[in-house]
Amino acid sequence: MAAERLVSMLSFAGEVLVFQCSKPRDHRKGSEVSFLRLSFDQTLQTFSVTDHSAHPIHRESSSETLIVHCASAFDAQLRQKVPCVLLRICKKRTSAFKYMLYSIGGKLHVEFALPYEIRDHISILQGPTLIWSHESSVFWASSQSGGVKEVPIPFKSIKFIGELPLHKRKLVIQGTTNDVKNTLYFIGGDDEHCDAACLVPNAYVSVLQCMLVLSAEEDGGSIKSRVLAATSTKQLVRFEDGFPRDVCALPYEHPLSVRAVHTPRNERLVVVSFSQGNVCAVWNDTFQVAWCVTGVCLLLVDDFMRVGSDQMLLVFEDQDSPGDLLRNFMLTDLCGVTYSCGRSDGAVLNTSDSVPENFLLTVQALESRLQSGMNFLEDLQRDVEVKDRLILQSLVALTDLVSGREHVIFPPEQEGLVSLWDDDAGDEEPDVLDDGMDTECAEALLEVDRVWQRVVGQSLIVGVVLKPTNNTSVMNMSVSVVDSGAALIINTKILPFPESDVCVALGPFEAKNIRRSDRPASTLALVAVTDLAPLLTSGCIKWPIMLHYSTRESSGCSRVSQFCGKISVDLKDISMGKFHPRLLQDSKLNTDEAREDLLSLTALLDSWLFLIECPDHTLADVQGFLHESLCVSVLDVDPRVMADPTDLRLFHWDQRSPFQALLSVQCMDDLRLLQFLHSLCDFLPASHHILFLETRRSRGPGPDLGRTLETEINTAIQDLSFVLQCGERGMTGREESDTESSEPLQRLREAWLRERGRSHTRLRPLVDGSAYSRLVERMIDRQLDADEVALMEAARL
Repeated sequence: MAAERLVSMLSFAGEVLVFQCSKPRDHRKGSEVSFLRLSFDQTLQTFSVTDHSAHPIHRESSSETLIVHCASAFDAQLRQKVPCVLLRICKKRTSAFKYMLYSIGGKLHVEFALPYEIRDHISILQGPTLIWSHESSVFWASSQSGGVKEVPIPFKSIKFIGELPLHKRKLVIQGTTNDVKNTLYFIGGDDEHCDAACLVPNAYVSVLQCMLVLSAEEDGGSIKSRVLAATSTKQLVRFEDGFPRDVCALPYEHPLSVRAVHTPRNERLVVVSFSQGNVCAVWNDTFQVAWCVTGVCLLLVDDFMRVGSDQMLLVFEDQDSPGDLLRNFMLTDLCGVTYSCGRSDGAVLNTSDSVPENFLLTVQALESRLQSGMNFLEDLQRDVEVKDRLILQSLVALTDLVSGREHVIFPPEQEGLVSLWDDDAGDEEPDVLDDGMDTECAEALLEVDRVWQRVVGQSLIVGVVLKPTNNTSVMNMSVSVVDSGAALIINTKILPFPESDVCVALGPFEAKNIRRSDRPASTLALVAVTDLAPLLTSGCIKWPIMLHYSTRESSGCSRVSQFCGKISVDLKDISMGKFHPRLLQDSKLNTDEAREDLLSLTALLDSWLFLIECPDHTLADVQGFLHESLCVSVLDVDPRVMADPTDLRLFHWDQRSPFQALLSVQCMDDLRLLQFLHSLCDFLPASHHILFLETRRSRGPGPDLGRTLETEINTAIQDLSFVLQCGERGMTGREESDTESSEPLQRLREAWLRERGRSHTRLRPLVDGSAYSRLVERMIDRQLDADEVALMEAARL
């Protein structure tokens, strides 16, 4: 049931939009609707007005205006989300009610009049489309509908009005009809409807109060879905493909809405709002109540602190006066961030029956974590004892060496040590590192965490993860593979290793701008790429990896070589795909192995940066084109990166403004890039412009395919022109009787000119490889035929 208000709030893009009705500034009759922007100030720990001037939306000269509903919806024309507000104009001398749907900026989308008040199941969805119910009928209106439309199916009760994340048929109504059928109706189609059991089973329809659709996709003739539904029996039920999977007992009755909150720990909170100002939060992974609060008048969810995750804004008093906004609120994400204003005791926690059970589960989890920590601490103590014993033996050996006494060396097995070299390598292998790798610094300034390897095609990628350090004297770091006593230095890239709790992986054009001295004490990764074939043909399976770097000292710079670990290059493991990046097959991976895969691909692939802009209107949906045409998938390890597993390509889309964006493309070579740009240019409208900004090669500068193609075309044209000129000069001194014998050469010349004209019309800056090959092949055939005829004519002369 909607209630008209003088002040209404909406969260949008990290801000709070306040819609307010007031008298005109010139004190004339009528009313005016405007909005303000409020943003959170972490220093003052309060919300302040961003722009003190109110932005007008609508003005009435003689009638009263009330705010019915406000929400954000996708604008099909602008192709972006916009805040919308539904207004009701009350005229005293008429019984009709006039409604107007506006978006920010004063754009009017829908305007109509009704003989009744809109009060039930009001929703503003994509389009924007306004949907509401009256008695047993459901109505909808949009700028494309041409007026108010009525759903042809009468509903006895409505359970859900919203959007499904499908490719088509997104706006739906779910409820029971007069014959008590659980029906799902698609708005805007050809009166399509189906059984709603694909979302919620029929047995739950009678107790269903509200629900949230997490995902939905069409599979054949059915719909696969994941749904969270709150019931009148104080339960929150998780459904998958229409079957109940989990149940959580709720502490309050009469649920009104279910929302999702993305927390900093990559977890998801489910927030349920109830009548009488009650709110509770449920962890999505454990499906247990995490937090309860009462006395809430308004709940908003957005990234108000601009940290990349959501927070809940709970307002504890009605906002009826435009002059006094957000004076009593709480801002929290339940992960350590909480700001409170106007409340001395914070939120009032409710001790429901489910909360003690959650405390017990929390204690059990803490006990398990404590036991795991104790085991880890015991392992560390054993390691410390081994290191102390090793240091003591080293001191004894050094004392014996200075004193001239013979030192007795104990076997490694007796000391509990493991050899870092192959057992079958012989006694001469420890001397492998002596030649060409003198270590002038006895103390290693960098600590190696681990070494990994990946194999993609004919390339071997080696990664070395360093432990965090604040040492600024280290510079010129590189990685090498020891081959036959010599260290093969590999082209090495230094990249920040993404943390597990927050994704900080940088693109190729961002990482190169980070200087070594500017980096904080974070984990660094050295990623190197080399050819795999020389290592496979050498006959060795395990290869030592060395870390090289320079240090600045008072006496100058010294070069340090440090052993990191060993990698295995076994042809059997490579053929079985053991070292192939798994991230390309499963984009949902979010582990350290997946982060190593992403860094390996970043170091291997060549990178290009393009600027796409359109000065006339908003950009086309390039991300949708990538998903639909190339079937790319967003990587969970870095949501900013999209991967094409079929052709080994990575994309990074950076929307700078509605009219301008940066597109970073990473692929193996220039030909794949040209093929992608060819399809992208076919998709983009003619008003869009693509500007090439920068390129980075994974192994230094390589051949430019575009210039190679241009040189090849010019060479072919010059050769053919020379042949035709020779043939033309030979035909000049002939007699009238030789005209018939020169006709084949003339026909070939005309055919070649036609092919040359086609080449000028067909070839564009972005060409298709197969089309270009066919064109060059035809031109070569024409050249051979012309050469043959010219030689025959020259022989006759």
